[in-house]
Amino acid sequence: MIAVAGIGTTIAQELDKMIRAVYPDDVMIRLGDAEDRLDSVNRYLMAAGVLHNKALTEQSKDEMNESLWVNAMGPIGSCEKILAANPQARICIIGSKAGEAGSFDQTYAAAKAAVHNYVRNARITGGQQIVCIAPTIIEDSGMTSRRNEDGVIALDKRREEHPKKRFLKAREVAKLVHFLLYVDEGYITNTVIEMKGGPGWW
Repeated sequence: MIAVAGIGTTIAQELDKMIRAVYPDDVMIRLGDAEDRLDSVNRYLMAAGVLHNKALTEQSKDEMNESLWVNAMGPIGSCEKILAANPQARICIIGSKAGEAGSFDQTYAAAKAAVHNYVRNARITGGQQIVCIAPTIIEDSGMTSRRNEDGVIALDKRREEHPKKRFLKAREVAKLVHFLLYVDEGYITNTVIEMKGGPGWW
C-alpha cells in the first residue's frame, strides 16, 4: 500500500499504472485516508503542488499562504508525523529543480527550496528513508498544461534550448519514484535527485 498526497497528479497516476502492473494487490490511497494508520502504511509519495505563475509581488497573501502550505509546510508536517509514527516509513517527495533554481513564482521557489533542505537534514532511524526528486519542467503535468499564452511561448523557447530538445515526462518521474520506494532497499536517503536532462540546464 502507498499513501499519496496529490493522488490526482500526473506523476501519481503514472505510478499507479506501474504499481498495478507489477503488484496487482497493492493499493494507492489518499494520504488523508491513511492518517489513522501511519504506523502500518510503509510507502508515501508527496506529489501535491501549486504554482500561481505570478511574481511574488503580484500574489495575494492568500496565494502566498496556499503556495507555502501546499508546496512546503503541509508535506514537511506530514513527513514529521509519518517518521515519528513508523520506523519503516519510506517517503518520496516531489520537489522542483526549476523552483529551486529560481522560478518566476518566487513563493513556489522558496517553498521547494525549503523542502529540499528539509529532506537533506531530516532525522531518520535505520529502517526509514526520505528522498526528494527534483525535476525540471514536466511536459505533461498540470502545472505545464495550465500555462497562459505567454507561458507557452516561453516554454517553447526553453524546450529548444534544452540539451535533449524536450522536457521530462511524468512517466519518467514515476519510474524513479517506483525504483526508490519499491526496488531500492532504502540506502538512498536524505538526498535530492535532480532530473534535469543535461549539464547546467537550469
